[in-house]
Amino acid sequence: MESSDPYITITDNSGVFGYLAVDSTKTNTSDPYTLSAGTSTPQGHVADFMLIANDGAFSDTFNFSFVIGSYHFMVWNPDPTAAPGMSTDSILSDLGYTGNYSTVLPSGADLEMYRALFVCVGIYPSNYVITATSPEAAALEDYLTAGGNMYLEGGDVWYYDPLGSGYNFCPLFGINATDDGTSDGGPFVGQMTTFTDEMNFQYAGENSFIDHISPTGTGFLIFRDGDQMYDCGVANDANAGYKTVGLSFELGGLVDASGPSTREALLDSIMHFFGITTGVDEITKLDVKTPTIQVAPNPFSNLIKISFVSGHGREHIELKIYDAMGRLVKALDPVSGIDNQASSVFWNGTDDMGRRLPAGIYFVKLNTENQSETQKIILVE
Repeated sequence: MESSDPYITITDNSGVFGYLAVDSTKTNTSDPYTLSAGTSTPQGHVADFMLIANDGAFSDTFNFSFVIGSYHFMVWNPDPTAAPGMSTDSILSDLGYTGNYSTVLPSGADLEMYRALFVCVGIYPSNYVITATSPEAAALEDYLTAGGNMYLEGGDVWYYDPLGSGYNFCPLFGINATDDGTSDGGPFVGQMTTFTDEMNFQYAGENSFIDHISPTGTGFLIFRDGDQMYDCGVANDANAGYKTVGLSFELGGLVDASGPSTREALLDSIMHFFGITTGVDEITKLDVKTPTIQVAPNPFSNLIKISFVSGHGREHIELKIYDAMGRLVKALDPVSGIDNQASSVFWNGTDDMGRRLPAGIYFVKLNTENQSETQKIILVE
């Protein structure tokens, strides 16, 4: 591997893969390429690399690029009523995520530097239509199929717009749009066993023709109207390298309440669903088996059991609890000498000073010598 990029240092540029059959793949996790980016590397910098394959007299060169220091999010807000999208950008920034806000969608190449894209097109009559033949629709589809994660909100974007000139996002989002809806949005209730469990929001946003949307395929329901009893929020783990969240109401129009029913908790949960964290970032290594954490009961009020298995031999293990802002609130007793076996500890919902923590969303992070894993916990009154 080679790179002429001034910010990149390659400390191990070679690896031996042995015999590689035609139309096959092979890995060499015991001797991975090792490279680093300097601390002065601009965020979002695109670094170019060359991979040179040699087999006797045969040699071939492959060119590829990495985005260094990618941003956590981009909010694209073409909605003529700008406040909801601006609220989303503000909350994500306050949570510690890095990103940008724009009323103009960046080009496809520029979108690659964002790990998640939040699209806010608004509610009729103050809404923006992404037409099927527009460069914007093509760029968004390419972003998803290349492995991006996307959030999309809008009252007409799912059912009404595709009946005319609008692009049909439903297949990409695991959504079946069933009705144009009316002006009856809210309250919006989260769904058990999903990242919106225990959430319940009153709604003060724009409220016309709220599309009815239900999950299909790999999609799953995350919000339902609490009195009219129709589906209005769907998340999708497409098993195709990307994840999506689609709402037919405006997240910025939700009214914060207690416990997990806050826009901050919802946005942080969406980012964690996308696999994006801040303060408790997950670390991935090629040569280790991911530890597994299980928590029960969840949600909990008095005591939760945190069980885990380490799959990397005898090693030092730490368990730490973080709040939704990424702040460390409790360091559980570290465990040493675990040897590929299950172990567990209990947490009673208190901080390091023994004080009862408020109800809300927390994250338990398992640290080993080579790997980290994070699981969401919901503490209730």
